[in-house]
Amino acid sequence: MDQNFSLMAQSRANYYTAGSPVQFVRVELLKGDVTGEVAVCLTFKNVGTEPLTGLVIHFKCKDAAGQVLCEDDFYYEQLDAQPGDLFGSDDAVFVSDTPVSSVEIEQDRAFLNGHGVDLRGYKRVRLQNPRVLPGSIAKTLQARTGNSQLVCVPQDTEYGWFCACGAFHPNEEAAQVCSECGGDRAYIKAALTTILEEARRAAEEQQREINAVSNHVAAPAQPEPQQPDQPDPAATAAAAQAAINEQEGGTTAQFAPPVADEPTNAEMARVQRYAPNGRLFEDDPEEEDDEVDGTRMYDTDEVDGDYDEEEEPRGRYVDDEEESEDDVMAERIIHWAPPITAIICALIIAVTLIYYFVLA
Repeated sequence: MDQNFSLMAQSRANYYTAGSPVQFVRVELLKGDVTGEVAVCLTFKNVGTEPLTGLVIHFKCKDAAGQVLCEDDFYYEQLDAQPGDLFGSDDAVFVSDTPVSSVEIEQDRAFLNGHGVDLRGYKRVRLQNPRVLPGSIAKTLQARTGNSQLVCVPQDTEYGWFCACGAFHPNEEAAQVCSECGGDRAYIKAALTTILEEARRAAEEQQREINAVSNHVAAPAQPEPQQPDQPDPAATAAAAQAAINEQEGGTTAQFAPPVADEPTNAEMARVQRYAPNGRLFEDDPEEEDDEVDGTRMYDTDEVDGDYDEEEEPRGRYVDDEEESEDDVMAERIIHWAPPITAIICALIIAVTLIYYFVLA
């Protein structure tokens, strides 16, 4: 029964056999479109210097549980694989209706130009999987080289070199052109180096633009000019200080009475009687007239007895040198009025500064 097979899966060999003229390259699973059976196909490569006419291998196929589905020898006969040629991908070594999970290969004997070579004594060397290129870089590399198979990072190892298609070429092969994708080793590396350099420069330029935008955003905002109708805090402070100095040197002092529900003593009662509105003296011309008329504040107690003509009765006048309780209280009020006024002005200035520099 004739049927077509489509590729289900493939895997590259993760080792190479050091010194052997034959290398195992990959395994492929193909599915028949009629029966649904799975065919196992192996690919090998002649890396020697002589034509390869035959190969004997031993294989073992296992399922997902690790159970052996088939173990047998397979003969590749009537070959004509020249140095660097691939072979075996058209020959199925095993056909199964059960899914195959893994395949183990052991090379037995090769026939080079008519004579047999024992391959069982060559040591296997495990290889690291090639690194995959980022999608954007891979697409650019494929466009530059015209090779759609380039998806990996080309790299050199002590055992050989990896092409960008993922194929490994051992030192025994001494090849500079990939036998699988046809890519030139030096050209692919040079093209990828140029692409990476362009990407680096683009990234640096983008970073400079980001930094420029970030610095512009983080820069402190320039203070807005004050509007003409808004008071200048410094001018307000200077005006307040000038007002304080004027009050300290002037004849009209302001009084801020202490907060209290009721006067607690006679002294406080006297202060409230003589300064009920918080002012010690009234700036009133009538006050000067009263002084001209001789109306002075004094005690009403008369002094009894005789006195000399040169002596005047010593009542308790406000302009006498003897201090009365009223004089003491007035002196205290005059003493404390400027500091209290200064504190009030300082509070006003502080509130103004907070409003314009913090809340505004």
